[in-house]
Amino acid sequence: MRFALQCLLAENTDEKRVALRSKHLQYIEANKERIFCGGPTINLDGQPEMMLIILDVANLSGAQDFIEAEPYNQAGVFAQVVISEWRQILPESEPGALLREINSN
Repeated sequence: MRFALQCLLAENTDEKRVALRSKHLQYIEANKERIFCGGPTINLDGQPEMMLIILDVANLSGAQDFIEAEPYNQAGVFAQVVISEWRQILPESEPGALLREINSN
């Protein structure tokens, strides 16, 4: 299953985030086989505002375990973490998947 992890950065944590960046990236590297895609969202001022990861794990518990061990999360860099099941529409997982979705409504 795939889960979207939306991790909103807390205010006034830039120093902590920068100090932990190497540890965070090492964690991402060590778990990249479970990450479908991911990266930060950037606000209009060019600053990161949220980490978004689409994680491929067996169940919700796997997604929760992943984020609980994430260095930024452990250090309080995230103000809020939302985990939701994610369903891929694009790119199509197989030809015609989007049309089948349209026609199912």
